Amino acid sequence: MANFWQKLKKPIIGLAPMYGVTDGPMRQIQVSIAKPDVIYTEFIRTEFLLVRPEKAQKALSFKENQRPIVAQIYGSCPESFYLAVKKLIPFGFDGIDINIGCPRPSATKTGGGAALIGNFALVEAIVKNCLKAIGESDKEISLSVKTRIRKSNSENKEWFTFLGQFSLSAVAVHGRYFAQGLSGSVDWFKIREAAEVFKRKGIICLGNGGIKSLEEACRISQKYCLDGVLIGRAAIGNPWFFNGSKPSLEERFKIIVKHSRMAERFYGQRGFFTVLKHLKSYCRGFDRAKQLRVELMQAENSVRVEQVIKNFK
Repeated sequence: MANFWQKLKKPIIGLAPMYGVTDGPMRQIQVSIAKPDVIYTEFIRTEFLLVRPEKAQKALSFKENQRPIVAQIYGSCPESFYLAVKKLIPFGFDGIDINIGCPRPSATKTGGGAALIGNFALVEAIVKNCLKAIGESDKEISLSVKTRIRKSNSENKEWFTFLGQFSLSAVAVHGRYFAQGLSGSVDWFKIREAAEVFKRKGIICLGNGGIKSLEEACRISQKYCLDGVLIGRAAIGNPWFFNGSKPSLEERFKIIVKHSRMAERFYGQRGFFTVLKHLKSYCRGFDRAKQLRVELMQAENSVRVEQVIKNFK
């Protein structure tokens, strides 16, 4: 199987998949400022790809300057994974990732995401079906998994040893248990245990969870013997994370306007509200930031966003 992962310079500092966040406009803003070593799309349900292919294609659309880019999918039906990968292959992604870690009820209530952790028989069927679909194509696509640690040391080792038996190119490990969701401490020692297992199999291992700076990302990668890390919430409203710079206020304002225009073109007027969470996140760490957040959250289009910024200055 093709493996672009092995060609990446280490430590790999990538943009993690985030539902409703790592959409087309956000990814394009990100690469225009500081390009991550690898980028994941927001995750898409396998059945959505099969039933609503036109909408799925828009959600998964990307530009060439976002490569290497990985499409993440979730679900719980092995057959749906097989068919979804078949649908995804013509899109031209560098990799496809199986979500076995999302704690959101929308993913877990039907047995997907983090609910798959420890379900060895079902995960085996899903992974093998994905590999089968890729193997039947003439495209070079890497298969990876994003998952979580387990609570006991024995369960942790058993889980990662199990995943290590498959022909995966990479595994990203979130350092919180399923029950913790996105809060609480991150157990980097358990992530290191996973990395030791995957290293013996020649599989790239990335850590994930709670990293606040580029310096910390590099330090943790080295300290815990990881090939790199994925950055999630720290990159929301902070595309400068990936070059470690601190933007001027003027620079921040320009990106707010640019992002709003880009989202408006992408989603149209009816979908403009999707960008508001991003605009809100840009407003922190400066005088009257709260005031600007409140005004931007009431904007109905990019013209209004530009007016709010001009008046704020």
